[in-house]
Amino acid sequence: MKRLDREARPAGRRTLRLVVACGLGVAALTAAQAAQPVVAPASVVAPASAAAPASAASAAWSQFGNGPSHSGVNAAETQITPSTVASLTPLFTATLPGVSDGPPVEQPAVATAGGTRDLLFTTTKDGWITATDATTGAEVWKHQNGPGSCTINNGGTPCFTTSSPAIDPGGAYVYSYGLDGKVHKYAIGTGTEVTGGGWPEIATLKPYDEKSSPALTTLGFGGHTYLYVSNGGYPGDRGDYQGHVTTIDLGTGSQRVFNTLCSDQTGHIAANGCPASQSAVWARPSVVYDPGTQRILFSTGNGAFDGSHDWGDSVLAINPDGTGAGTGPVDSYTPTNYASLDQADLDLGSTAPQVVTAPAGSSVPHLAVQGGKDARLRLLNTANLGGRGQPGTTGGELNSIAVPQGGQVLTQPANWVDGAGTSWVFVANNSGISGLKLQATGGTPSLVPVWNQAAAGTTPIVAGGVLFYLSKNGVRALDPATGTQLWTDAAGGSGLHWQSPIVTNGRLYFTDGGGKLRAYALPAGAQKVGRLAGADRYGTSAAVSAASYPANAPVAYIASGAQFPDALSGSPAAARAGGPMLLVQPGAVPPAVQTELQRLHPGKIVVLGGADSIADSVLTQLQTFTTGTVSRLNGGDRYETSAAISRATAATGPAVAYVVSGVSFPDALSAGALAARTAGAPLLLTAPSWIPSPIATELARLAPHSIVVVGGPDAVSDAVLTALKSYTTGSVTRVSGSDRFETSAAAAAAFPAGTASAFVASGVDFPDALSASAAAGTSGAPLLLTLSGAVPTAVGQQLTRIGPSHISLVGGSDVVGDDVQASLAAYVK
Repeated sequence: MKRLDREARPAGRRTLRLVVACGLGVAALTAAQAAQPVVAPASVVAPASAAAPASAASAAWSQFGNGPSHSGVNAAETQITPSTVASLTPLFTATLPGVSDGPPVEQPAVATAGGTRDLLFTTTKDGWITATDATTGAEVWKHQNGPGSCTINNGGTPCFTTSSPAIDPGGAYVYSYGLDGKVHKYAIGTGTEVTGGGWPEIATLKPYDEKSSPALTTLGFGGHTYLYVSNGGYPGDRGDYQGHVTTIDLGTGSQRVFNTLCSDQTGHIAANGCPASQSAVWARPSVVYDPGTQRILFSTGNGAFDGSHDWGDSVLAINPDGTGAGTGPVDSYTPTNYASLDQADLDLGSTAPQVVTAPAGSSVPHLAVQGGKDARLRLLNTANLGGRGQPGTTGGELNSIAVPQGGQVLTQPANWVDGAGTSWVFVANNSGISGLKLQATGGTPSLVPVWNQAAAGTTPIVAGGVLFYLSKNGVRALDPATGTQLWTDAAGGSGLHWQSPIVTNGRLYFTDGGGKLRAYALPAGAQKVGRLAGADRYGTSAAVSAASYPANAPVAYIASGAQFPDALSGSPAAARAGGPMLLVQPGAVPPAVQTELQRLHPGKIVVLGGADSIADSVLTQLQTFTTGTVSRLNGGDRYETSAAISRATAATGPAVAYVVSGVSFPDALSAGALAARTAGAPLLLTAPSWIPSPIATELARLAPHSIVVVGGPDAVSDAVLTALKSYTTGSVTRVSGSDRFETSAAAAAAFPAGTASAFVASGVDFPDALSASAAAGTSGAPLLLTLSGAVPTAVGQQLTRIGPSHISLVGGSDVVGDDVQASLAAYVK
């Protein structure tokens, strides 16, 4: 690739929450079947009107694009939404030690010498890594590696980098590229550099010829955590450089190198070690992880191609551990006109493949969009890149269209799935920005332009249902479905190159061409009710998890999204263990859940239900997301499974055991949060008119000091209440109302006034509330049910009594309407 860099101008701590859920008189079984503040230094400008509202949950933005797939989407953002984004106000402007030519990354609740803080990390062009307080802009620590004596092509210009740092999934270390050709590892809170055990790790033997343009990428896979570093050349394409990807095992410090020229050489190539040069890995995200195929994808710039050892102008796939197949990649795509692309300086690899969610009806489930300097967007099958089942061929794209706004693509697209399940792709470049839909006709997927406009910009992101990007005229926020501008600020346009924004925990951050780090936030109280939703029940469970649990959760519970009973008993167990309840399909882990499990990196995974609910093959797939065990808790039916969960998670002699109907779900949803707040309290399912044998046996083992039945006599009969008295020496009481709404309100009465926040989810579509039940339990908040179009009177009365400072509405607007979201704001204090 030639002159790529000349083109782009612009190319811990969790607050409590209360949960409310929506319900109607529909049988559930039928539905199932169908930081301490610091004073800002002089280099920080903090507007007097700025506010830094506490996030309802702390979510990290640990690497470029918010994950190893670099989708650019933050599904956990609930504060900045289409209805609140216009209220964004400058929070601070901090001066960096140099110009940062990429986005920052963020880690919440970091222990530092000055207390626990949310921290931002930036890498500057001259090799500084800087930690900045994310709420005040105060500098916490910084280090520089380079340029020293490094000059481009051993000439007179100092070496530089446009890389961005990455944080490991454990949140303990941050990694940054140095101008000494190495990647450096720092303790995240103190900035202490780790040396020894291979660190700092070599990324190139020729830092004077081989520049690290892309961001660093981390991935947890198969019990390992990998760091990916990519190199190309400097502007002008001079010098002896070969594009390559270095894969570092963060557990062992060992590394593998895939060279895009002379790929038969599996180590770093020394000076004059390969007869060919170029074929750089330039693209902003470096490599991209495809969870569908479990492969690493990346693209290359202009250079030789022979389909054997030289891979210029191609999309390549390797394994997560950095290995290929033989002396080449596992798979490849190379356009048939690769030679003319090379001759015309139209690098395919000016951008990376963007893994996208396939549209409904697509016969090809694994897709990616590849741009390039030839102003084309190509749709690729990531399971068969070249269409011939092997690497080294040419052609094979599924679809190719012109970039809607025209112009070369040197930025990274974003992929977002809206509440209706439509998969969107957003592309910004020096000619403007566009939104495209993925659709399938007769099973064949294609890209369809929907809107475009001429405001040029850099890599876009989507957070809270809002599309953000930096343009020549400043930072902009758009409606992703229409391109309508929702908010803008003039800052950020000056000197724009590769910089792009991030949005997390109610704050917007970006660097600019003048060496500034800028932050925006909503005024205090601007966001009262946030919606947690995905494209479907699986995406919603992932969104709830992302908003409620930090990375490195001790456990993740997995239940079927096709039926409710197994998850009912598991929700309080998951909550007490500090992990989410995620939903999967009977035979697969949906992409949204895969992405969330990658972020969570749980210590272990517990699957609820038998092989008829969740296949053994799913357990095998789940093992790639944890270094611990993947176990199953199940029985012959819902009652045996309920008893099995209790045996595994509840000791004998609990203060209380909760009992709910195993036939109708709404009462159990409210009971889950109630049980989670009581140490060791199990939630057991019963038949409406009799106690199943497995439950009777488990109650005899437990010998609870008391029993609470949640639900009215229609759900759990008085005869069952009487029979339960033989399993406790204490009381057997009932918590109920005249319907599911009043029952949820009655359960919420056990929670004190002043509980910090609230969740609201549908009682019609049980899956949304299943995930909400566990999150509410973890937060120490009740779960309430609401109608899809109105807040029931009893629920409103409880919300008035509790007076939460925030309510989380779980589920899309098709399940709980926007009118409900608006009306819930009246209950927030």
